[in-house]
Amino acid sequence: MHNEDYIRQKDIRVGDTVTIEKAGEVIPAVVDVVLTKRMGNEVPFRFPTQCPECGSKVAKAAGQAEGDEGAVWRCVNPDCPAQVRGRIEHWCARGAMDIEGGGEVLSRQLVKSGLVRDVADLYSLKLSDVANLERMGEKSAQNFLDGVEASKKRDVWRVLYGLGILHVGAGVAKALGRGFGTLDDVFASSVDQLTDCEDVGEVIARSVVQWHGDKRNRELIERLRKAGMNFKSELFQPKAQAGPFSAKPSCSLAHCRI
Repeated sequence: MHNEDYIRQKDIRVGDTVTIEKAGEVIPAVVDVVLTKRMGNEVPFRFPTQCPECGSKVAKAAGQAEGDEGAVWRCVNPDCPAQVRGRIEHWCARGAMDIEGGGEVLSRQLVKSGLVRDVADLYSLKLSDVANLERMGEKSAQNFLDGVEASKKRDVWRVLYGLGILHVGAGVAKALGRGFGTLDDVFASSVDQLTDCEDVGEVIARSVVQWHGDKRNRELIERLRKAGMNFKSELFQPKAQAGPFSAKPSCSLAHCRI
């Protein structure tokens, strides 16, 4: 329901009764509108032109296909509190850095209190900072900080995914981890070099290059480095070096003359 084009295509209106089916394993998908249930007072949904959190303009980011405008409206303000909370929560998620206790409630409190402005701030938190938050005892706070410390040793693909780079999901992050030995190697690569990786297209590669081209993001990486974050990939699969015999089939002992 975040896709404006889909909503228009299906003519889904506020107040409609709809048919829903399970898409994949979890996601509920709206299949169609039950027109016989319409009462006549249903109205089309209008997407906001401003962020409801910070009042900044919203825009559609590029999609994954060349020339695709994209389907999702996003706030363009990187300092929007909702975006900051979302980045912290995403970083702590089980599929990313897997930091216990770093869910929506704690992320909201950390941002609201001013303790955390970005994911690097998590690594300078003290026990007293977290324990003094509402509904956070010392034990829960310590468990969270232990999770933060443990996340420093996670594989680099989790870091890539956790950074929330547009179009870089867990699958793409793993592909980059297989193609490059370190995070620095990923960000030092050109669009053409990045697209050599399986599952990494030009739009994704440009998104990675553009993300690292932002000074704030480069500073974030350096702060994570100083915090002791692992930037090496355990998934790295070096390509075989070309040599004089690389294109020739190997011989069996039965066909070799000694």
